[in-house]
Amino acid sequence: MRIRARINPMWEMGNLLSNISKALQSTYESVAPAITDFKPNVDIWENDFYVFFEFELPGLKKEEINISINDNRELIVSGEKKRRVENERNVCYCGERRFGTFTRAFQLPEELNTNKVNAKFENGILTISIEKSRIPEPKEKVVEVL
Repeated sequence: MRIRARINPMWEMGNLLSNISKALQSTYESVAPAITDFKPNVDIWENDFYVFFEFELPGLKKEEINISINDNRELIVSGEKKRRVENERNVCYCGERRFGTFTRAFQLPEELNTNKVNAKFENGILTISIEKSRIPEPKEKVVEVL
């Protein structure tokens, strides 16, 4: 079974700009963040009955996460990880955490039943399980001659 991650050119451009900014930065002074600097890590695995997608989304609430499957059989997970600011007078001396909007898209194979999808969010981990379809009967049956 092959699941393909869709490349988001805007995220790639944002990532490139972020890396250039970090390379040129000599101190931890505030630097304008890239368009999108946050891309959640994902593990994809399967057992005999399901395919699982596990996303690391620390600091988010389940209400801030959007999950959909479109007509092209793409699983799309998106949201925004916002910087929590107490007030405008706070000074950041070191900012290593990443924030921003994100979208991850995966092309789902035909073997998955997109009507049987479950999602659970616990301790910053989003787990999406998609049931595998039963193995279809072959359309052509070979009959042995006795």
